[in-house]
Amino acid sequence: MPHTTFTQASAAQRLAALFSPDSATPLDSASTLRLTSGVIDGHPVLAVATDPGAEKGVFGIAECAGLRGAIRLAREERRALVLLLDSAGARLYDGVAIQGALRGLMRELLDAGLDGLPVIALLGRNVFGGASMLALAAEHRCYAPATLLAMSGPRVLQTGGDDHAAVIAAINGTARSRFGGAEELLDDTLAAYACALRQWLGARRAASPAEALFDERLMLERRLRAHPRTPAAALHVERAAGALSCRQHAFVGAADALQLAALANSADGALDLRLDCIGHSIDLDDERALLSQYLVHLAKTLRLRVHGGEAVHLHIGGAISGGLYIASAGAASSVAIVPGGSVRTLPQAALEQILHRPADNAPAPYAACGVADTVSLHP
Repeated sequence: MPHTTFTQASAAQRLAALFSPDSATPLDSASTLRLTSGVIDGHPVLAVATDPGAEKGVFGIAECAGLRGAIRLAREERRALVLLLDSAGARLYDGVAIQGALRGLMRELLDAGLDGLPVIALLGRNVFGGASMLALAAEHRCYAPATLLAMSGPRVLQTGGDDHAAVIAAINGTARSRFGGAEELLDDTLAAYACALRQWLGARRAASPAEALFDERLMLERRLRAHPRTPAAALHVERAAGALSCRQHAFVGAADALQLAALANSADGALDLRLDCIGHSIDLDDERALLSQYLVHLAKTLRLRVHGGEAVHLHIGGAISGGLYIASAGAASSVAIVPGGSVRTLPQAALEQILHRPADNAPAPYAACGVADTVSLHP
């Protein structure tokens, strides 16, 4: 086996390290994703790899469609799904349509997990944005010390005044693996990742979705008690109307996401979720808590309600973006944009810094690109 480190290896090298040559079949792909079907120690597997050599492994509309198709194929053929993720996140210049594509992809992955599909994420050098949420939707994750995993990238996190070394120390594989449970730190070798995958395939014991979600909520509560965070958003519950509102035009952090999930979990019957929030927090303290996991926990909580026959109707009444949109819209039964509501790829300040783009006030075709199911022009 080559002596290349896993985090510096190409997508092809990573895939080749997992399979013996006579047990793997490359599959056609209409995107930059690389797909391989095969058998590992007697277990049928479908591996999907982002290619860090192609636009830093970003998820565009084609990649989202390709991964959704791979999830369906894994379910049909009863294969474990292996996600080899090394990605800068969403392809931002795909515009708002990428949010609709990520919404559909998150829903596909949530449903597959709730139906018992085995999913593991093997993480490469960089796993940011929507890719970080895909990683946290898997039931197990493997890191190298050099892995960087965060809802926001280091460049965005540094806008809060944190120096580069502090940011890296907060989001690298060593820091993430300290949370234990489904987090596993590996030597940065192809052989170590291949061995970890074989061990997971042989030892996996699936818990019921409700039990797993309950245990996860307790773990996330303990983590916040150790490093307290003050919720930034104002939550309001109208129990008689079955409504849960999150207001204040705030950036939603780990404490907000967990509080929102707990309230949604305790609601009875159909739930109207009304969001007027900017998006996910870009505070380094939230990233230290592994913000992506809190957002995915919110998504799992909402989607489990839907699986149980209780509708979740999302109403967007502010300028929402990023991980909060993907979590809530991906899990909801329906999404409506009401007057004053809009969806962006990132908050405007981040768009200006990263893409040097001014505000675009033209109406977006939300329904046409799957961002919302309905758009209301009048109150």
